[in-house]
Amino acid sequence: MMPSTIYKLHFILLVHTIVLLAVNAAPESQSLSCWLVEDIPGTETKPRSIQHTPVLIQFTDASGLTHTSPLTADPDTLILYVFDPSGKLSPDFTSCEITHHLPQETSLDWARSLTEEKRSPPSLGKTWYTVAARNEQDGRGVSFVLGPLGDKKDHFSVSLAVYSVSTIHAQLGKPLTIPCGMWRGHQPRFAVEWRHRAMGLGSLLYAYDGWKDKVEEHVPNCHLNFSALHSDGDASLLIENVDTSLEGTLLCTGYLPYLRAQREIQMVVTGKPQVTLQPSPLFARPGEEVTLTCDVSHFHPLEISVDFFVQLSGEPHPTLLSGSSLSAHTHNQDGTYSITAYQYMVASSDLNGARYICKVNHVSAPKGISASRTLKVAGVSAPSLEDIMYLFLTALVLYGTLSYLRRKAISLFGNQPDLKPQKNKSE
Repeated sequence: MMPSTIYKLHFILLVHTIVLLAVNAAPESQSLSCWLVEDIPGTETKPRSIQHTPVLIQFTDASGLTHTSPLTADPDTLILYVFDPSGKLSPDFTSCEITHHLPQETSLDWARSLTEEKRSPPSLGKTWYTVAARNEQDGRGVSFVLGPLGDKKDHFSVSLAVYSVSTIHAQLGKPLTIPCGMWRGHQPRFAVEWRHRAMGLGSLLYAYDGWKDKVEEHVPNCHLNFSALHSDGDASLLIENVDTSLEGTLLCTGYLPYLRAQREIQMVVTGKPQVTLQPSPLFARPGEEVTLTCDVSHFHPLEISVDFFVQLSGEPHPTLLSGSSLSAHTHNQDGTYSITAYQYMVASSDLNGARYICKVNHVSAPKGISASRTLKVAGVSAPSLEDIMYLFLTALVLYGTLSYLRRKAISLFGNQPDLKPQKNKSE
C-alpha cells in the first residue's frame, strides 16, 4: 500500500473519531410539557375563570444554552428554558402544572429567622414560578420553585425542590418513615414543616428551623433525622407508632428565604383484621340447624368483604355458599372497625367431615385471611381422637368422684365388718 494512501486512511479515521466524540458529548435536548394555571379575576362583563396555557419546559445548561431548538406546532405554547442543578426535573413526568410564585416573607416562627436580615435580592421582583410534576407509573412527585436565570425573561433556574412519593400505605401500630427530600443548593437558611390534613381539619406535626437548629413544634410520636437533613436534605418524618388519626394528607413543606415548596402525600392506614370462626369445635346432630359465626375485628379501613365456603370430604376445591348475612360495623376506640358475618346450615350425614371456611378480603391482606372448622356429625363415624380423650377425661373425673365419696362414707360410718370382731373380743 502506498504511503499516501495510509495517510489518507489515518486522516479519514481521525475525522470519524472527532465526529463521533462530538455527537456523544452533545447532550440530548429534553423537554417537558406542562400547563400554566392562572386565576383570571372577574369583571363586570366576565365572571372569574381559570385559564390553562400550554407550556413547554426546555432543559438547558447553566449558561441557558440549548443544543437544539424546541419543537412545537402550537404558536400559543409558552416556552420556558430551565436549568435544573437539583437533577430532579425529568422528561418522564406524566403530569405537570405551573403556577405563578410570589416570593415573600413568612410570619411562621420556624421560618421567621430566614429573612431576619431584611435584605431581599433584586431578583425577587422578577417572574417566579412553582412547578408541580408527577409520574403516575412510579408515584414520584416533585415541587420546584423556578427563579430567573440571567436577564432573559424566559430563562429560569431551579432554586428549591421538594420531592417525595405521592401515596404511602402504613400498617397500624407499626413504626413508619414518610419519605420527603429537600434540595436547596448551598443555601444554609432553611426550615421544614410537616402538617396533617383530613376531613377539612389540619394540625401541625413537626416544625424545624434549620438555620437556628431548633425544633419549634412537634408531637411526641414524630421525629426528624437532623444529621441526614443537613447533609443530604432528607426531611423524612419518622413516626414511632402509626394510628388511624394520621390517615389523610400529609404536607411536607420546605422553606428558603422568601421561597417555599410543598409536597402532598396521601397516607392510607391499614389494620389487618383478626378472624375467628365459631362454634369451635363444630359438632352437630343430624338435622340440627347450625349457625356459623365469623367475627372480623380491628381492621382498617372499613371496606371489607366476607364469604363462606364449604369443601366436602374428597373434593379438591371449596364451593362458595350463598345466604350469608352481615351485621352492622362497630367503630372501636382505636379507630378500627369490627363486624360479624353469619351463615346457616343444616347438618346431615353427607356433610360429616366437611370443612367450612370463612374468608375475608381486605386491602391489608392481598391474599385474604381465612379461618376454618371441620364438621363432625354425631353417629356417623367412629369416635375421633378428641372424642376418646374426652371420654377418658370424663371417666377419670367420675372415678375420682366415686373414690372421694367412698372415703367420706368410711370416715363417717366406719368399717362395719371390723366392729363385730372387736366387740366379741372384749367380751
